[in-house]
Parts: sequence; C-alpha cells; structure tokens
Amino acid sequence: MQAVDTLLKRACEKFSDATAITSPTDSMSYSELLSRAQKVAVGLRAQGVGGGDVVGILGSRGASAVVAVLGVWMSGAIVMLVDEALPEVRRETMLGCGPARATVDCADGHRIALRPAVPGEGGAAAAVLDNEDYAYIAFTSGSTGQPKAIVGSHTGLSRFLEWQSDEFGIGPHDRFAHLTNLSFDVWFRDALTPLLSGATLCVPDERHLDADGVLEFLRSNEITGFHLVPSLAKVWLSGAAPSEPISGVRLSFFAGEPLDGALVGAWQELFPDCQVVNLYGPTETTLAQHFYRVPRNPAAGIQPVGRSLPHSRSHVLDENRKLCPDGTSGEIHIAADHPSHGYLVDGRMVSPFVEVAIGEERVVAYPTGDLGRRSPDGGLEILGRADDQIKIAGVRIELQEVRSAIQSHSSVRDVFVCAQEDRFTKVIIAVVEGDATAERELRDYVGGRLLSVMLPSAFLFLPELPKLPNGKADRKALAEVARVHVEERARRAEAERTAAAAETGRPVAERLERIWLDVAGGGAGSLTDREANFFDVGGTSLTIVVLHAELQREFGVRFPLVRLFEHASFNAQRRFLTSVTQAPRDPAPGASSASGRAARGRVLSTRRARRR
Repeated sequence: MQAVDTLLKRACEKFSDATAITSPTDSMSYSELLSRAQKVAVGLRAQGVGGGDVVGILGSRGASAVVAVLGVWMSGAIVMLVDEALPEVRRETMLGCGPARATVDCADGHRIALRPAVPGEGGAAAAVLDNEDYAYIAFTSGSTGQPKAIVGSHTGLSRFLEWQSDEFGIGPHDRFAHLTNLSFDVWFRDALTPLLSGATLCVPDERHLDADGVLEFLRSNEITGFHLVPSLAKVWLSGAAPSEPISGVRLSFFAGEPLDGALVGAWQELFPDCQVVNLYGPTETTLAQHFYRVPRNPAAGIQPVGRSLPHSRSHVLDENRKLCPDGTSGEIHIAADHPSHGYLVDGRMVSPFVEVAIGEERVVAYPTGDLGRRSPDGGLEILGRADDQIKIAGVRIELQEVRSAIQSHSSVRDVFVCAQEDRFTKVIIAVVEGDATAERELRDYVGGRLLSVMLPSAFLFLPELPKLPNGKADRKALAEVARVHVEERARRAEAERTAAAAETGRPVAERLERIWLDVAGGGAGSLTDREANFFDVGGTSLTIVVLHAELQREFGVRFPLVRLFEHASFNAQRRFLTSVTQAPRDPAPGASSASGRAARGRVLSTRRARRR
C-alpha cells in the first residue's frame, strides 16, 4: 500500500525550495507546505485524533485546504472535504455520515474543533474505519434522498495520481490552474497531481471567475494545464470577448460530462498547442479509469473515452450481465484493482460491486449505470444513462434525491422531477402538485438542503399530476410538460432579445428582468418578487457566469463577477447597474478573496434568515 501523504511528503522534500502553491496574495514553497501540514497533524494528535478518525476540512479552494488535507493524512486520520459555501443542513449531513470526529477550519488558521460523539454510532463507526487504506470520504447524490458517502482508497488514489503525472509528463516546468471547489473527489486530482509532480498550483483570486477573467488568469500566470467540465468550457467560450490564442496551455483534462467534437474544435482554436484529454470514471472506482487523447481534428459528436488505465478493465454487459459483442450497447462495468471501499451507511460498509463472469474468469466490477459500446479499435464510447441519474456541471445527481427534498415540504402533495437540455447544460424541472403560492418558501426550503447545481430551474405547478390507469404518475406526459416549458422559455427569451435589439432606452429593470429569466429560468413569464436573489429563481454557480457576460454585453460596462454576489437580489443588481451605467468607470478588476467569500456568505445567510 502506498499512502498519498507519503508521496506528497517525498515531493515536498525533493522540490523543497520550489513554489508549490501561488495566488495573487501569497505563495508557498514545498518545504513550507510540509511544515504547515506537520503543525496540523501535531494539533490533531494532541487532541487525540488519529487512525480511524474522520476529520472534516471546512473551507474553500486554496493553499489552506491543501495544507489541511496533508496534515489530516499525516495524523493517520481520514479526510472529508466540506465546502464552506454548502447549505448548513447539507454540511451537517455530510459531517454526520462519518461521523466526523473533528473539523479543521481553513478560514480560521486551521482551528481544530472536536465534534460531539453520535450516540450509539461511535463504536460502530470506529470499528469499520480502522483500515489504513481508507483515505477520504467523498459524496455523491443518492437515490434514497440522502447523499451517499463513499470511502476512497489511499492505494487507488496514489496510483491514479502517479499514472496521470507519468502519462502526461507533468513536472516542475508546469503551472496548473486550481479551479475545482471542495466536496467532490475530483478535487484530489485537480490539486494533488501537480503537487505530486513538483509543479506549481496556481489559485485564482476569486471563487468564481468570469469568462474574460479566467482567460486573463491563464495568460498572466503562464498556465500549462488544468481540469474542467465541458459545460464550464462552453460558458467561457461563449462569454469571453474575442481573444488572441493562448499558446502556453499544453494540457486540458475534461471530465464529468459528454465532450462534444465542436467544443473541442473551438477549444483548440483558443489553445492551439493544447492536448485535450477526455477522462471517465465514477467516484466508486477511484477517480478516472478511462482516458482518450482527442486528436487535433476530432470526429463530430460526442468523443469516446478511450482505453482503460493500467490496473483497470471495463466490460460492456447486457441485461443478463453477459459480455456484449463489439459495437453492441450495454451497461459499462468497471473492474479496477483498487476501487473505493464502498458506501458508509450507518457505521457499516456497503459494497456497490457485483461479481460477473467474463469468459472463464469471474471478476468483481462496479455497474456504472452508463450505457456504452466498444468501438472497432477497442476504445469505449458512452451512449447515455440507463436510469434517472444525470450530470450537471460535472456533478452526479440522482433525481430521486431532488424529488425527496421537494416532497418533504408540507405544501407539496406530489412531484415529478426530470432534466431537460438548455443553453449550456441540462437543467432540472420540477412539476409540482401543491400550493403555487408557497413557491418562494419551497425554493428556500430546498435551497437549504441541496447543492445549488441540484436546484430546479423551474417549479411548474399543476392542480393534479396526470396519472396512468394503474395510478402511477404519467412520466411521459409530465416530461412533455417540462420540455414544452423549456422550449417556450427559450422562444420567449429569443423574442425578448429581438425586441430589445430593436428598441433603445428601455428601463434598466426591464432589460435586467429579461436577462434574468433568460439565463436562470425562473419558471415564470415575469419576476414578481424583486427582492429575490439570483439563486432563488434557478440560478447556479455556472449560470451566474453567463449572467455576468450577458449584463456586461447588454449594458456596455465591465465589472468583476464578485459584484453579482455582493448585489445578489434583483433590486440590488438593478441599482448597481443603474449606478455604473450613469457613471461609467473601469472598476478595479478584482475584489479580494475575502470579499468574494463574504459576498457568497451573504447570499447563503439571506436564505437561512428566510427559513427561520
């Protein structure tokens, strides 16, 4: 077994004087990273935290979180990443799944706080988490209405990090952009592959970068590689002003969503020397288990995910779990030598793996739920899903979890939830049988329990959901209701854009409302609550980047993205836009990171206050 902290300590010793992490306000050498992590480890041990304990790391993307992760591992404990921007209810749900013995607050000087023991669960949890190969607990959406806690492997994680570093020649000559937020397992490859390799990890000064801002960040920091999801790339390309090609970037790792050939083509025009790599693999199998080097002239349509990594095999099986011939579709099963250890449920480990027969051999594999087929060259192509699971902005979402959160509100009698294609990515639509006047309360309630990317773009209210003769919901009819709504919303937005282009002098409020409803959805023909914030009407961390680009284009002004978090409500943005259009100026291009966090915190605090 090779623990990840051992690999990182070796890198810190080997590249001691080199810059490990840099941001606009700070930089840290490899030796300093190791020194700070050792202090965290000593602090944890002093409070009796060590082997078998789960430690929640509270914070956001940046150097402090990397220090905390390494320190927790050096103490012998298990890492649980918890993004500070998550709703409070969800943070507590995650911390209770371990349950976490302690937390490390990255925003408060790595302050360590012990958590009260959970009655009746402490002994069971401690007994099941005594395996030294347990590295981290990551979360994915669950079909039972609660997030699933997946226990990751030190061996599996370290082998992936070493493979990625070696396969793509990542080393001290590289500078990687650190763009992934906490709470997802992909943070580990985003942050740790560069550090394991002696590269420099470059942290942007804002939690959410706008399209022009990120290109400037890549250019000014001489970035050579980064990880991202396709939908984010689409937003960057559509929102950015025309830009000269950026030749320094040599590696772009895409994952989490289907990668389209048209997007790759546009990407390669902007980054002419960049190798685009398509990664594929669910959390249960430990990060990616497939990779495909996309050629300079990619084929049209969705790109394949290529071949398996070393120590991993994938099989396409039919409904009887028999091997499908090449070219025939079936469910993808991944047999990795070092997958995750399974789901942690009520203090016990539950295996998601099945035993299948491949010829004369019996192998243990993870049924991904993804449909795929083998291409003639032996590569793997993804064809879609076999269930209600979807991905938005790279986040795996069980629609049943969204449905359960909505259904638990007292105003809802029944609800149907589905996903529909929108401008840049899928959106979730909820068709509700319940009290339409309680929509605002329902949005606040659900917003306090789910990730922002899981929130419905629109709540459509019906007196009664259509039913089949057997009494079950008519899913086909309900999906059609959602589809028609999204299409009508798109047509209405296009008509508004056309009308706006033909008119001059329209009031700021009218122009802002049109853009809000176009970008966020909102589910209505007009915005009735002018004190609602962007996230209350279906906006997400992805679409607020689109909103930023649209507002700058519409009003002919430039301002940092963080201003939209500081002015999150409709009325606040109306006043802000009125101010900047009446007195044009070129604001300082970046507020501080603390300002960005505070702004995001104000949005979340507003939601919590409304719930109370």
